[in-house]
Amino acid sequence: MKVLLTATVTPTVVGHLHISDPATRRRHYLGSLRRWVPLAAHLGAELVLVENSGEDLASLTKDALGEIPQHVLLLPAELPAPELVQRGKGATEAAMMDLFCDQFFDDPAEVWFKCTGRLFVSNFCECVPAPLPPHALAARLSLRLDYLDSRFFGATAQLWRTHFTGAGAEVWEPDDFPIEKVLARRTLTALGQGARLVRFATQPAIVGRSGTHARRTYNSPVRSIKRLATNQLENLLKGPLKGKMY
Repeated sequence: MKVLLTATVTPTVVGHLHISDPATRRRHYLGSLRRWVPLAAHLGAELVLVENSGEDLASLTKDALGEIPQHVLLLPAELPAPELVQRGKGATEAAMMDLFCDQFFDDPAEVWFKCTGRLFVSNFCECVPAPLPPHALAARLSLRLDYLDSRFFGATAQLWRTHFTGAGAEVWEPDDFPIEKVLARRTLTALGQGARLVRFATQPAIVGRSGTHARRTYNSPVRSIKRLATNQLENLLKGPLKGKMY
């Protein structure tokens, strides 16, 4: 298993971005690494940190942990080209996903998870299906099936390479077509070709602050209560109502 953390310490895309201060963002990445590294070690997984603004990843990791653990892999990405920046932050994130796939694809059945690098999933072991079946993905989609939560999702490596690479070329945030909509469309294509969508056992408990919405802290008491409430509805949709047509 590999867990990809996408990172941009000094963003070039600042439109609709609330947290753009590099020092603040760097502190968030430090905190995230301190949480992810022991979890990845517990899971026997490799943690891959990809960053695209020229940050010294070795220095960042040492500042967080004092050393670079063997299961932490650092992958600097090129600065995004101006035409990619114009498409929006989702396009630059997609480029990091592509780089990760190019560098680490060697086992089609390997399970890959992606998380926005400033965030952490505190109930990873409880929500992630184990094992993930071949040619499958674990993700949260809107009921209208037009939006995939790109903060955290997983897929087998072959499905990722086949359906999730090259997504940046379809992102165009100026016209409200972010990466979440692109990945949702590609997921539907994958399902039409025989892939399997596996629901998380419970809603991921995401820790951290939204970079886009000024006052949104994912693990705030209010949002935690909302998560518990929506879990009840999701359990109905995964259980007694899973075959219901609407």
